[in-house]
Amino acid sequence: MEYESKKDLLSTNVTGEVNGSRIQKDKKEKIIELFKDGKTNAQVAEITGVSKPTVIAIKKNEIATGFSINEWKKQVSTTLAQIVVKGSNRLVDDIDKIPAGQLPLALAILTDKILQLQDAPTTVVEHRLRVTHEDINKMIKGEVINLDREPISSEPKENNDLQIQ
Repeated sequence: MEYESKKDLLSTNVTGEVNGSRIQKDKKEKIIELFKDGKTNAQVAEITGVSKPTVIAIKKNEIATGFSINEWKKQVSTTLAQIVVKGSNRLVDDIDKIPAGQLPLALAILTDKILQLQDAPTTVVEHRLRVTHEDINKMIKGEVINLDREPISSEPKENNDLQIQ
């Protein structure tokens, strides 16, 4: 099977810099609005038909001239936090009147969104590997070691002696 590459146009931009200066004002406003709505660079480029580098340049320029995605995240995060507090208070006050499946789910979703806006990890995965001095010596000699062992326990043995590992 033969492959024929597509003929691409070479860039005529000798500086290599894209700043979005040739984009019409109404299209720029649309791009900024899409960013405010939470769209990604690729989504904005696809929706508007503007190249991704130009979209990124417009985003950077507009951030410098007033629109800050980080500031927007802070504002939305604060608003959502207030909603969660009010909802939590309502849940405490009106727990008997509220259907069981409505408010807790909404609060959980809002809490998750607050954490995402604050760039907090939503999942933390921890991997622990136990390698002994003997294992290192075996690896130096080129031998294969067995890593399928019991995890390291932080609890002392039954005889209350501390394990040093």
